[in-house]
Amino acid sequence: MSKNYYSILTTSFFLIMALFAIVFAPERFQADGAYYLFKVVNFEHFQIEHQRYILAVSQILPLVGVKIGLSLNSIFVLNSLNNVVFFYLIFLYAVYYLKDKTAGIAIILFMVFGVLHIQFTPMYEIWYGIILIVLVHTHLIQKRYFLVNDLFFLGIIFITILFSHPLLFIPLIFIILIDVVEKRTVHWKLFLLLTLAFVLWGIVKKFTLSTYETGKISMLDISWNKAYKDLLDPFYYWQLTKFFITYYTIPLVFFILTVVFYIKRRLRIKAWLLILFFFGHVFLINFTHVMDYWALTPYFERMYMPLIPIVFLPFLYDVFVFYSTKNNLSALMLLFLVLWRIGRFVDVGLAYKQRTAQSERAILEAQKLAGSKFELAPSDYKWCMNYVDWSFTMESMLRSAAIDKTRTVTICTWEDFIENNNQGRLNNNSFMMRRWELLLDDNVNSKYFKINHGEYVRLKNVCPN
Repeated sequence: MSKNYYSILTTSFFLIMALFAIVFAPERFQADGAYYLFKVVNFEHFQIEHQRYILAVSQILPLVGVKIGLSLNSIFVLNSLNNVVFFYLIFLYAVYYLKDKTAGIAIILFMVFGVLHIQFTPMYEIWYGIILIVLVHTHLIQKRYFLVNDLFFLGIIFITILFSHPLLFIPLIFIILIDVVEKRTVHWKLFLLLTLAFVLWGIVKKFTLSTYETGKISMLDISWNKAYKDLLDPFYYWQLTKFFITYYTIPLVFFILTVVFYIKRRLRIKAWLLILFFFGHVFLINFTHVMDYWALTPYFERMYMPLIPIVFLPFLYDVFVFYSTKNNLSALMLLFLVLWRIGRFVDVGLAYKQRTAQSERAILEAQKLAGSKFELAPSDYKWCMNYVDWSFTMESMLRSAAIDKTRTVTICTWEDFIENNNQGRLNNNSFMMRRWELLLDDNVNSKYFKINHGEYVRLKNVCPN
């Protein structure tokens, strides 16, 4: 592909993704996204948890919007654009500074595969960390770990990746091992840098491990977590295969193509590494988690996201580069797949827009009543608003304040009440920010919210008859 075509196509992609982010901005703060966005808006500072400091990067644009006093609707747009801007900057660094066009393609593919529902919660730190693995790979293949500047920057990337999510050490180790196999050696500077990064990560985590992460690690304990028993059922593997064929079709195809390519070219060690890490990661997730409904959820998208660099980087740098030097069919294939995925995002986004409309219908009904605190009717929660989760208390505050700050409302479910006896702990001067966190009515940013004192009131049915 010529330089001009490459620039035109890649620039067009980021412009399309920016347009997508603007159009679907009201939909792109689901679940954790509503939690972090509310915190940023309400307290006007970065919200960092579990030492995952890359979260600050995901909050830069909305925080700037808050600091300069933009409207909530404008902040929604900035929040939605944040990941597109960040990924574009990483793209520019990889393509124009490191001179690696294949890395640019990898970044684009990482933006569209493995993130169907996460496109609507674009603040997830694991997604930001995954993108950085592309830079690690480029530094390695170009041997950019001799100069002090390169070592310093690579060290920062190592640390940031490791602290982005506990699972990201897996694809990081995989990329390192693939590089060692190709070069049949590892430079002492690189080895020392990687060792220091892992030691620092291990020491910090040992003394600062949060309750949340402790709970996740405890899922490896088979004395209480019986998820592993599913692996003893042969039918389970058929279900798992159908799950991957349905939701991870392209990564699965690329995995098979790359393994076949390695075997044909007698690159057996690389083939075995790819197989080991791919199935090893799948085994780890299914050893610790129960796949109840066999449906794709944002949670399992996060759990399986480390498979994207494990599969796509070997495919791109070995299979794709090998065949693209002979003809442009492989490039056209990737272009078609990217366009198809954008179409899927729009399709899913339209479904999310229906949710937004339903949520705003409930909010408008609540705003007609006195007070600011409401409970969703059980029939609504079980029927047309069955998507409502723990974050809806904050999502409803953001959406209602965007309509009219003086009529800010927060809407919860019965499950929110029964958590930690919240119903008994609440009074007329407090509200549930979320199930695990109560706030005083006056502890909101008056620039954007106004919570009136009073009790929680159950909304009448808002779902259509």
